[in-house]
Amino acid sequence: MTPIPAIVYCATCMDSTRGKTAHGLIRFTERFDVRAVVDPVYAGQDAGSFLDGSPAGIPIVASLADARERMPSSGGAFVVGLATDGGVLPDHARSAVREAIEDGMDVYCGLHVFLSEDPVFAPLAARHGVQLVDVRKPPPRSELHFYEGRIDEVKAVRVLVLGTDSASGKRTTAWVLRNALRGKGYTAEMIGTGQTAWLQGARFSIRLDTLVNDFVAGEIEHVVRTAWKEARPDVVVVEGQGALLHPAYPGGLELVAAVRPDLILLQDVPARKTFDGFPDLPMPPMQRQIDALELLSDRRVSALTINPKGLSEAEALRACARYESQFGRPAVDVFREGAGRIIDLIASHLRTRSPIA
Repeated sequence: MTPIPAIVYCATCMDSTRGKTAHGLIRFTERFDVRAVVDPVYAGQDAGSFLDGSPAGIPIVASLADARERMPSSGGAFVVGLATDGGVLPDHARSAVREAIEDGMDVYCGLHVFLSEDPVFAPLAARHGVQLVDVRKPPPRSELHFYEGRIDEVKAVRVLVLGTDSASGKRTTAWVLRNALRGKGYTAEMIGTGQTAWLQGARFSIRLDTLVNDFVAGEIEHVVRTAWKEARPDVVVVEGQGALLHPAYPGGLELVAAVRPDLILLQDVPARKTFDGFPDLPMPPMQRQIDALELLSDRRVSALTINPKGLSEAEALRACARYESQFGRPAVDVFREGAGRIIDLIASHLRTRSPIA
């Protein structure tokens, strides 16, 4: 696909997990060519340097007007980069969406508010000839698939990246692993399961929280089988959602059941002591999380992956060493160490398989 020049809106949220959609697009996207990020609080900084300490050539600017200077003279995309609790659109974002429509930009939104049904935005978009793309709009029931129990027809190694919490970096780890596999000469596809992965351009993608429960397992199975039939990859890396023991965002059971993974990676944020957004809910012990996943999947959790947010490099290294000693499996900070040790685990599965036809 040809990347679409885009402005990402993340006002007041660049420093929190509510900006995780913007964060994902800053780090990696094949769908958009991100020209600027709007957040007046951190205007003047490079978005990559702000997030990861490495310049991305994407400025943070104070307003849509400032961002527009970096766009083509007409067209382009305005992407709502917010991931608010409940998927609501704040008033300040409504004003920015209206301004973007009047400027002639297509608007992409991954929230639970559907711009295409909004009584203000829908007629305004029609007048200005722009598209309103609601990424989380449920697909028609006629297009959904029921679980068939045919996942083992997929001969690729199936890797599932789950987490101990929401907003723990599962999607980013999945992309890092997919890209590293390709860099080592393997064919690999990332299966997106949320709105941000779709916005990043995942070729094979569903949005789990748009689905009626009866079709969740079937849609997971279908997207993995489609990736296998169309791309014949050596490896499929499936993005997890939420966390198995999270009271507000339980996720993992349907993925474990439908994907029947060969390898499970469990992502943790060692600096985080309570569930994201719920300061009164302590994180369950890591051993309980591992035990729960292994009981449900009848698979060993192959490795722990670490999100180093809030840790220095030395602290992250110590956390990995502590996890390896305590839980008896690799613990990898893929953001600093890379994915080499994870790829070694995957390669051992590839060696035991028949040649892919």
